[in-house]
Amino acid sequence: MQHPYARRLTAVLAVAGVLVTVAGPARAGGVQHSGPISVAFPDIEVPVGGTAVDLLGPNVWSTAGPRKLTGAKVTYDLSGVAGVRIAPSGQGGGDCVRPSRTRVVCSDPRELSFEGETIEQYLPVVVRAAKTAEAGDTGTVTITFSAEGVGPVTGTSEVRVVGGRRRLPVTGPTAGWIGGLGLLVLGAGVAGLLAARRRGARFVA
Repeated sequence: MQHPYARRLTAVLAVAGVLVTVAGPARAGGVQHSGPISVAFPDIEVPVGGTAVDLLGPNVWSTAGPRKLTGAKVTYDLSGVAGVRIAPSGQGGGDCVRPSRTRVVCSDPRELSFEGETIEQYLPVVVRAAKTAEAGDTGTVTITFSAEGVGPVTGTSEVRVVGGRRRLPVTGPTAGWIGGLGLLVLGAGVAGLLAARRRGARFVA
């Protein structure tokens, strides 16, 4: 039979676990592999008449330990959704051109170095939806990552138009609030456990 103290602690940890799950990362639209490099393609939501909260870009990592690449390039091609446009973000340190409202090509003159971490939103773009866009519409952005010595890696990210303002992802202040609440709940549970143990000790004495 499980000890009552253990049951209390288990309940506290379960609550903390739920909070951590809520703050988990966004789902990726797919993962593709090319030799020592893997690339994930996150999906994204964009509000009618607004700009997506997150930038859209591939997540890139090495599956063969530390590695350095040169001549990295990311190409974006948007299709299948009216009223949505993509544009260079000005972030990420690369050089981007926009041949059309649905195509962006970015290149990186720097050496791309992997030391075990994932490079998220690499050479990203901004996604915007016009006021004429319709909530519920979906399209795709075909993203291709390439570099010297690495064959092109192509995948797709879904773009979904949502009504009104998109609910902010669980990051930044919101994530901090959730994390703080989780710590508060955990601290309260531990304090209660210790108090119960002290009462038990006094009873025994």
